[in-house]
Amino acid sequence: MSTIIYVGLGSNEGDREAHLVAALTALSRIDAVAVLRCSSLFDSAPVGPPQPRYLNAVVALDCDLSPQRLLVILQQIEKDLGRRREQHWGPRTIDLDILFCEGQVVADPHLQVPHLELHKRRFALEPLAELSPALLHPVLGMTVKELLGKLAPQDVRRSEATAWPEASLPSNET
Repeated sequence: MSTIIYVGLGSNEGDREAHLVAALTALSRIDAVAVLRCSSLFDSAPVGPPQPRYLNAVVALDCDLSPQRLLVILQQIEKDLGRRREQHWGPRTIDLDILFCEGQVVADPHLQVPHLELHKRRFALEPLAELSPALLHPVLGMTVKELLGKLAPQDVRRSEATAWPEASLPSNET
């Protein structure tokens, strides 16, 4: 059964946009996954220890895999693209997080969906709202647009893309 899954992408080491594009290319090569839409790029201040700024985006995937199986593949993509897990919330070439699985809640030791910190993070909600503002958080009972409206200002701004695909907005959601 196919599910729409939203994946957050982030990078703050080296050529940030190139890392995001490489991750998007890897996602598009997964047999049971189709990339439906990509948000714009957003530049944001880091969470955690002092480090370079992040470049973030969200992609909507049509996925025939379980969220747990997709997570294993995402972690392999991170590893293949040079991600090192040396410091919690430390700098990284690429970070891939499952933010939402439409209509599902996943709570197991290795995966929490919706992402536990999503409602606090403008760098994830801004691009997610661009793709699906009416998406309902199944635990909090609020739409992505409503969650974004409740957030205090954070240092997040849209960023110009050179190689990243232009944001593609669904025609029925604004």
